[in-house]
Amino acid sequence: MYNKQITELQEKGITSISGVFTDEEMARLKTEAKTITAEEVSKAGYPHVPIEYKYGHKALVFFPAIVNSYLNDIRKDPRMVKIVRAFLGDNVKQVNNQVYFREAHTEDQFNWHRDVIFRTPADRFPNIREHYLQTIIAVDDLTVENGTVEFIEGSHQEPDDEFTGSLGNLRTFDRRGRYGTKYEAKKGSVLLWYVTTVHGSEQNHSDQDRCTYMNGLARAEGCLDYPWYLKDGEPQDIDPTLIP
Repeated sequence: MYNKQITELQEKGITSISGVFTDEEMARLKTEAKTITAEEVSKAGYPHVPIEYKYGHKALVFFPAIVNSYLNDIRKDPRMVKIVRAFLGDNVKQVNNQVYFREAHTEDQFNWHRDVIFRTPADRFPNIREHYLQTIIAVDDLTVENGTVEFIEGSHQEPDDEFTGSLGNLRTFDRRGRYGTKYEAKKGSVLLWYVTTVHGSEQNHSDQDRCTYMNGLARAEGCLDYPWYLKDGEPQDIDPTLIP
């Protein structure tokens, strides 16, 4: 199962699986996500700032699955579990869980980077480059016009460079002469990439929202902290006390 996508991930550092969830499921997910408040996420035990705002808009909701049963159900859905088991195996930690709202005509953007810059301290993530998988579920259609994610294919095989370290303001996209592939996807699709794949995104200049549901996952041997996602193949609820 997913042999084609596994091969593509190994070669390009990015792959996608279409038609995982239905339009109706994505519409409900978006509606549910919009109801989540910072107060309830904090009260549930999330230890950091629960909601991030950019340019006057709600941008990121962190670990929404600890307070919203529908987002938790989608995260643990058998279709998602099948994907995660195929790529990572039976013992997997949940490193991030986020809804990213990129609403129509918002100025938010994301500079070129590799996700490894967020996996700190490094000694808590042994050999993370071999064990980490970032996933996003397309809650809305992802298009060139609404600022879908742009990936530099094959960059996961390149040595460390300026995209591996701190880039200062990550929310200002500086192309630096690099051009990648803008991955379009229909709502309900899942995109997967490596922790070392260089990617970024431009502003949403369209009339269409570009919401995504993000779940960053790592094999247990590559992540010493964080809650379980799969334990011996079984999906787990998120224990917020294990979020460092």
